Amino acid sequence: MGRSRGRGTGRIIAAGWDGAEDEDVPYDARRESSAPSPARDGRAGTPTRRRRWWPAGGIAALLVLVLVLPSVLVGQRSPETEARSFLQAILDADTDTVREHMAPPEDGALDVGLTDQVLLAATARADSFTLEGAQIRGDHAEVTASLGLGRRTEEVTLHLTRHGTGVLRRPVWELDPVAVPILRVLLPVSATSVLLNGVEVDLPPGARSDEFLGTGEVRLALLPGVYEVSAPEGGPAVTPVTTRASLPPLLDAWTTGPIDLSYELTEEGVEQVDALASELLADCVQSTSPHPESCPFTAPEHVTANGEWEVLTPPSLHALSGQMGTYEFVALDGVAEFTVRGGGGEEAVHRVPVEGTGFAMMRHDEQMVGGWFQEGGGVVF
Repeated sequence: MGRSRGRGTGRIIAAGWDGAEDEDVPYDARRESSAPSPARDGRAGTPTRRRRWWPAGGIAALLVLVLVLPSVLVGQRSPETEARSFLQAILDADTDTVREHMAPPEDGALDVGLTDQVLLAATARADSFTLEGAQIRGDHAEVTASLGLGRRTEEVTLHLTRHGTGVLRRPVWELDPVAVPILRVLLPVSATSVLLNGVEVDLPPGARSDEFLGTGEVRLALLPGVYEVSAPEGGPAVTPVTTRASLPPLLDAWTTGPIDLSYELTEEGVEQVDALASELLADCVQSTSPHPESCPFTAPEHVTANGEWEVLTPPSLHALSGQMGTYEFVALDGVAEFTVRGGGGEEAVHRVPVEGTGFAMMRHDEQMVGGWFQEGGGVVF
């Protein structure tokens, strides 16, 4: 019988391509090694993209925090808060803040005196306030408060409107324009400025009086307070008179009556007025009329013929400080003579008193001009 062989262990023979190795490699391992690369098919690229995009996401989150978080944490400022800030600015003499919310002055009033320097130098100013309540109707609100100045307290009402502002249209309350009191002063036409609490405030050219003589009115928008007001220096003939003006603790266009800011005559001013009166008297003497117009003497009514005037006894002249830029002077105890000569050489002499009242006023160039008052109350220059 033939001899049988035993079955031996088989060996894997490489075939099909060069370089194959005859290693005992598990089938599953080979299949896994032949799978597509995760980096190529994109299924496992998330960590790389996350590293690429995190800075942009951080910036966006930061913007959201900056824009939204303040309104979430702080909340909307209430009408009372806005009103309190404005009233505190009045007490602090913060005129920049006041101007931001101030209504444009009416009737040509000027805000040139609304400065920290003027307000801080006031004899007294608003010194207290108390919020009394608020009413909100939709996007409109009213806040009432008591504003105090010394012992005087007045109720004021502030109006506010709600607006949306910013990128997210965050609603905010804003004050409606607030009116302030008005001070009316009468300044000599020569004045180009006004003194408020010792601070000289220049007037714009358009606000100065275009009158030739006397005074012109200037309206000044100011905060509540007590002010020392005067005209500027007006030359050696006059000195300014300081007047105290009080504006109550109100926030509306409350207006004072006209306050005269005239000058008093100095000794040199009295001499100028006396000299002016003498010149005016000399002009009257040049008249040939028995009844010269607006002169301190006149012939008897029955005299109708022309003649010559002569002052025998000069009158005593007395200059008086007046009002609204006018200075009166009085002529007393003088004697004048009016002579009428006839065709035949005869003369008729009429002796009369020299008595009358005149006035002097300062022009733009600070020079004195004047005249005599007429009997009916008029004036002649």
